[in-house]
Amino acid sequence: MINKILFIRSDRFGEFLLSLPAIKLAKLNYPQARIYLLAQEENIELVRGIDFIDCFLPYSEARYESYRGAWRLSRLLRKEKIDCVVALHPKKEFHLASYLAGTKLRVGYDRKWGWCLNRKIEDKKYEAQKHEIEYNIDLMSLFCEQNFVPPIEFPTDNSETLASFADIIVPTKKYIVLHPFSSHPAKKVGPEFWLALIGKIKNEFTRDIIVIGAGEDCFEAQQLAQDAGITNLAGKLTLRNLAALLKYHCSFFVGLDSGPMHLASLMRVPVIGLFTISNPKRWGPFCSDSLVIQCGADEWFMEKIDNIISFISKLYEN
Repeated sequence: MINKILFIRSDRFGEFLLSLPAIKLAKLNYPQARIYLLAQEENIELVRGIDFIDCFLPYSEARYESYRGAWRLSRLLRKEKIDCVVALHPKKEFHLASYLAGTKLRVGYDRKWGWCLNRKIEDKKYEAQKHEIEYNIDLMSLFCEQNFVPPIEFPTDNSETLASFADIIVPTKKYIVLHPFSSHPAKKVGPEFWLALIGKIKNEFTRDIIVIGAGEDCFEAQQLAQDAGITNLAGKLTLRNLAALLKYHCSFFVGLDSGPMHLASLMRVPVIGLFTISNPKRWGPFCSDSLVIQCGADEWFMEKIDNIISFISKLYEN
């Protein structure tokens, strides 16, 4: 009998989001079990209130890195009497902690001290033969009888939580949301493309455009907003704000391979995803109507603008 399952997903926003279907699948297979999640605080805040996670544990490197961190985590596992640990993000410390705690089921990938685990599979994600969500579901097959990709319903705040942006977001309107940023420079597409795309969208459609981004994107976002005559919300939205914006005020999303793109897709917002170095078969939009464009240079993306406009036109026709 499995009564308590701890999932560990300590890495970034996008990878965290793509783990949620696997976590929900465990709850569907073990409805009596209490589901724990160890994750970064900002990611926890996004999904707090979701119906298939019972207990959230904030992750920090200072607390859970190194051998001392592994020992600290093992003590927590024993204290909470965790029956099963699933390390969705493989790290030596996580594997060692479950081993030291004597956890009954220790599930993960056979690397980074995989000898600590007693349910494991080879990590072949680098081959990119499946979507990241499907790879995470494969891991669940080690202890779940039913294996499929369940839909995710986010516990988004209501649209009134965006009242502080009342001078920007009109309650009755929907917008085109752009996210042209990435922490990985090689994933970026040049500003000339975005300016050309925005100009073409403005000529063809009547929807207003909002650009979003993190705090470090504020300068670039402000420059793009000024040059293109669009609204800038970069650095102003929490992840909960972003989820509410996508749910209530987004007609479609255009962006790079990023956490916001995955959030839009999981919320079934139509997505146009632009890919440079990452493989869309593994990292593309998964749950919504989508158009994926993969190019190796900015000038090739410029040639795809008409494809984007055609896709948008079909969305509006439907």
